[in-house]
Amino acid sequence: TYGGLEAAGGYQMRVFRSANPDGPYIDSKNTSAIYNSYRLNFGANANDSNRGENIFGCYGNWGYQTRGIYSERSQGHNSIIAAPDGRTYLVYHSRFQNRYESHEVRVHQVFQNEDGWLVAAPFEYTGETVTSEQISTTQQIATANIPGHYKLLVHRYGLDHTAKEMVTPVEIELKDDGTVTGAYTGTWTNTVGKSYVQITLDGITYKGVMVEQTMEPTNEKVVAFTAMSSSNGINIWGYQFTPDEH
Repeated sequence: TYGGLEAAGGYQMRVFRSANPDGPYIDSKNTSAIYNSYRLNFGANANDSNRGENIFGCYGNWGYQTRGIYSERSQGHNSIIAAPDGRTYLVYHSRFQNRYESHEVRVHQVFQNEDGWLVAAPFEYTGETVTSEQISTTQQIATANIPGHYKLLVHRYGLDHTAKEMVTPVEIELKDDGTVTGAYTGTWTNTVGKSYVQITLDGITYKGVMVEQTMEPTNEKVVAFTAMSSSNGINIWGYQFTPDEH
C-alpha cells in the first residue's frame, strides 16, 4: 500500500509505503511519514529532513514541452490510479515557471522497480501500451538498443522555491561495455527478459525501468528510463538523444 503522494510544501511529490492500509508508512530510508515536530518546508532554509521518496518535483528544459515558461513547478492535488486497463497513472495539476497561478492537468504512467518502489515515466502518457505487469515479464527495450547518449534529470531535494529553482538535464552516455560517462560516471546493467535497469552514478545506485516513450507534443519515440535510489530517495529520468539534437 502506497501513501503520502502529496506535494511537500506544494512543490515536490513524496512517496511512502506500508504493508498495511492503516500504516505505519515509511520511505525507502525507513523514515516515518509522520512529523513529530515543526519542519520548515519552503524557502532557502527549508529542512524537511528529505523524507519520502522524491518521485519528482520542479524541472525544466526537458524534451520539447516542459521548457521555458512551461517548465513545471508546484505539482500537486495528485492521485495514483490503478486503472482497469492494467496500467497505473499519476494524475496531478501543475503550475509553471513564470506563469503565476495558471495551471494544467498532467498524467504520467507509473511503474514499480525491482524493489517495489514507484517510479514515474519521464514524459506524459500519450497512449503507450506497456502495462504494469509487462514490466516484470517482458523486455520492452532490447539490450542492444540501450547504449547511447542520454539527457539525465536528477530530481534532488532541497530546491529553493522562493528563487524558483528547478532541476535541468545534463548529458551522460551509457556505453556498450556497461560503463557510464559524462556529467556522471558509473555503470549500468539491465535484466534480460524484463524491463528493469540498474544505473550507478557517482557511487549511488538507482533501480528502475527502461521503456519507449513519446516526446510530447510530437509523435517522436525515444528510449527512456526512470529509476530511484533506495539509499537517498532520489529519482532520476533519462531519454536517449542524438548529440546536437533536443
